[in-house]
Amino acid sequence: MLDVIAVSALIIYITRVVLGYKQTWDRYQLLVNRTLYEKTLASGFGSVHFLLDASEQQQYKEAILAYALLLQSGSDKVNCRWTVGNTCERFIHEKFKEKIEMPVDKAMDTLLRLGLVTEQPFDGYLKLQAVPCVKAYKALEQRWNSLIGLG
Repeated sequence: MLDVIAVSALIIYITRVVLGYKQTWDRYQLLVNRTLYEKTLASGFGSVHFLLDASEQQQYKEAILAYALLLQSGSDKVNCRWTVGNTCERFIHEKFKEKIEMPVDKAMDTLLRLGLVTEQPFDGYLKLQAVPCVKAYKALEQRWNSLIGLG
């Protein structure tokens, strides 16, 4: 009988220790979660700013890739937006073994806006042609100077 009471007391004691430890662990997790939640709320604007920056960087990377591949193809090849998109997708797949779907329209709009690509009608298509590097440099320099008020 005493053995049963001793074993029961031991089981109750171990259960209390385990439940106490679990309660302490839950309080700690709650504190960590509250702290992270408050930090997230405090930096909500920072998160939005980070996402906008990342999106903008991605658009410029797409534009640089499209410009480089247009420049490489030369003026002898007829490049439309669809062809440029496929060329970019094929390039990424060959170099990095990643299958992507490149939204080339925004990249082309950026390149056209910056004056790095020209678009001319040709047999019912709009032919895209990269401006040579020297002219592209001058166009970017002129745009930069106009933005900072030098020209």
